[in-house]
Amino acid sequence: MKSIRFGLGLLSLAAVAISASAVRADEGEIRRSVVKIFASKSPPNMFRPWEVSPPKQITGTGIVFQDGRILTNAHVVEFAHQIYVQPYESSEKLDAEVEFSSSDIDLATLRLDNPEAIAELKPLPLADALPPLQAKVNVYGYPTGGDTLSVTEGVVSRIEFGPYYYDAAALRIQVDAAINPGNSGGPGLVDGEVAGLVFSRLDEAENIGYLIPAEVIRHFLDDWTEDGKYDGFPVLDVNLATAENPTLRRYLKLDRDMTGMVTLRVNQHSLKGTLQRWDVIAECNGIAIDNLGMVPLTEGVRVSWRYLTTKQKPGSTVRLAIYRRGERLEVEAPTVTESNRLVQRMADERPTYFIYGGLVFSPVTLEMELSIARKFYAFLGSGSRLLAKRLRDYREQPDDEIVVLTCPILPHKLTKGYGVLPLSVVTHVNDMPVRNLRQMIQAIKDNTEEFIVFRFEEEMDESVVLDPKLVAQYQNGILRNNNIPAPCSEDLRDLWP
Repeated sequence: MKSIRFGLGLLSLAAVAISASAVRADEGEIRRSVVKIFASKSPPNMFRPWEVSPPKQITGTGIVFQDGRILTNAHVVEFAHQIYVQPYESSEKLDAEVEFSSSDIDLATLRLDNPEAIAELKPLPLADALPPLQAKVNVYGYPTGGDTLSVTEGVVSRIEFGPYYYDAAALRIQVDAAINPGNSGGPGLVDGEVAGLVFSRLDEAENIGYLIPAEVIRHFLDDWTEDGKYDGFPVLDVNLATAENPTLRRYLKLDRDMTGMVTLRVNQHSLKGTLQRWDVIAECNGIAIDNLGMVPLTEGVRVSWRYLTTKQKPGSTVRLAIYRRGERLEVEAPTVTESNRLVQRMADERPTYFIYGGLVFSPVTLEMELSIARKFYAFLGSGSRLLAKRLRDYREQPDDEIVVLTCPILPHKLTKGYGVLPLSVVTHVNDMPVRNLRQMIQAIKDNTEEFIVFRFEEEMDESVVLDPKLVAQYQNGILRNNNIPAPCSEDLRDLWP
């Protein structure tokens, strides 16, 4: 899981929040503890990876948390090079920086350069439990278009376990209060306590938004306070199916009272000897799982059984009861916090790239995947494009990745006549399979042949043949003509200076 840390010092913020929750805030304290956030952001350009986007000014909301810290959404401050915090009914904008951030669950803490400026403001208390359905919720924030604090009222309409961003999933609270751009990071309060922070709204629906529950916020705070980094939610990385079909149940020798989820594929290496294909996961930590994969949470609320694993600490195990061809077994299953997918998060704030003779290569990351427009996904699926097939594949080696041509070939006589499409997967260099970008670069450095041949899309696309001597002669000119500062990103300079 991606985490970012700036600043110094580790304090048990979750412990502070829990102890503070014993005292509910009054309306005046609530308003004073909700701040407006200004961020100047320059996100990376995933398809011209040597560039950053022009600065964009956005606003969001946050809450005063502890010792001059602010809690907000990660997406409000991600890729920001300047952050200001404006207290309630103040004209002063205070300098701040990101302390810890996890874009997976959209939470970040900010630390002010001068924490004494808001020392008199009380932290807002986090709720100790999930709110009941239909509970009245007040959402505070600074929606775009106004400078004053806005308060909208609604009810808790649903509590569910669902996706956040990238590969993360956790509990979320659906509310029907009006939520608009700029509300991000603002608190949703029930009975004077923070039930959660705003993090999303549905564009296709009116007055529907989601809160990150206090329980998830505590997990984030406890996680990075523990060791100075955010690990994420523990999961069992397996592909499952429901156990509804009567013929399937007969095949698995399941009686009527045997319920659970059917294991289709075990992706997690540490589970290979514990779970097998066709195992039916019937219980997790003593809680029965129904044939739709649901477990009870509170009265009238059922959620995915995967919630039970996310409640554990990173590195923990869970107790599973399984049916294997009708026989009940008890197993201890280790959890993981990192996915073994081929497509991973960016390792740094900027994309990795390598340019050779006008060809621009990058590993496919989750950030790149999310940047691809939906209409381009349709293109990837047509003509048997290899990237569409491999996006959900898993790594056999820890450093496996998909390497693609990031953008159109940079124009030059070296590549005259070649028309390889962007996002084409490079599969071979001189008949050597490409396993990752660093290995591909090393193969280019070690080449002793007269030519270097790049094969794309498992030979479904044309190959590109380059002369290394001509590439060395013209490479600097290609970079200069395209205003590219270097032939590779900083993380590759040890390999290709």
